Amino acid sequence: MNDRKDLEELYATFARIFADGKPIRGVFELVAAIHAAGLEPENVTEDWLRALNGDWVYGDSLLPFQDPTANRLYQRFLTGN
Repeated sequence: MNDRKDLEELYATFARIFADGKPIRGVFELVAAIHAAGLEPENVTEDWLRALNGDWVYGDSLLPFQDPTANRLYQRFLTGN
């Protein structure tokens, strides 16, 4: 994966899936969620993106997953701890 270009394409896919006029999470949060799930950006599928917590996508929840362990990892990635 050509890091920046491919990440931009992945985020564009994320934005397209959830494009309905509401603001969505930024690329930093998306990358944190990807890593918390144990994935590399090149392994992310549209199905995986669609499975993210919709409330998180739109900023109504702080957590992207149903799995508490993945949510803790997500928070660690965000805070750098």
